[in-house]
Amino acid sequence: MDDQLLAAELVPQLALSPDLHLLAVGESAPADVVLVLGNAVSDELIDDLAAMSERAENAARRVVLVAGPLRERHLSRIFGVGVVSILPRRDISARLVIRALVATKAGGSVLPEKLTRWLVDEARGFQSDLLAKQGLTSGGLTAREVEVLRLIAQGEDTAHIAAQLSYSERTIKKIMQDLLSRLELRNRAHAVSYALEFQAVEGTQ
Repeated sequence: MDDQLLAAELVPQLALSPDLHLLAVGESAPADVVLVLGNAVSDELIDDLAAMSERAENAARRVVLVAGPLRERHLSRIFGVGVVSILPRRDISARLVIRALVATKAGGSVLPEKLTRWLVDEARGFQSDLLAKQGLTSGGLTAREVEVLRLIAQGEDTAHIAAQLSYSERTIKKIMQDLLSRLELRNRAHAVSYALEFQAVEGTQ
């Protein structure tokens, strides 16, 4: 089914929804939400969406895209041109489109499960890369702090920790003070609990 046939099937049903006010194509510039139908997500389609976004009178306008397969490499660009909700073209229905349009206008987003997983994985990767550049673990701890907390969890006192890590006791105390202050933790036990929650302390579970 091409875009014109799909539009001819959907538009009359959308017009019946009390939650939507449809505008003609030539009057769409001030629209809050725009519905775009495409066969597949391509560089050309994203270029068209970018041009459409530049012409929009409503700077906050959002796009609901109904399209075929979406490649992971298109993710960063597709959201950068105003797309908020994406519906797979396969098995599309007026009910699903209306739900997505209403949710998008209200500030929500409707995305396929696979795409949501992609975004979660991408966010995790970004966070890991950012933390790694700062020398931090996923819990926001440095490798040295992890070592100190691991030994605390094993019941070692400050003197033994300092000896095992070849630091002075004063350095160990400062590491803990900085950690407790930065992460707003109450005490050593709270710090160990925090580290365990993020699985940053190995060999203590």
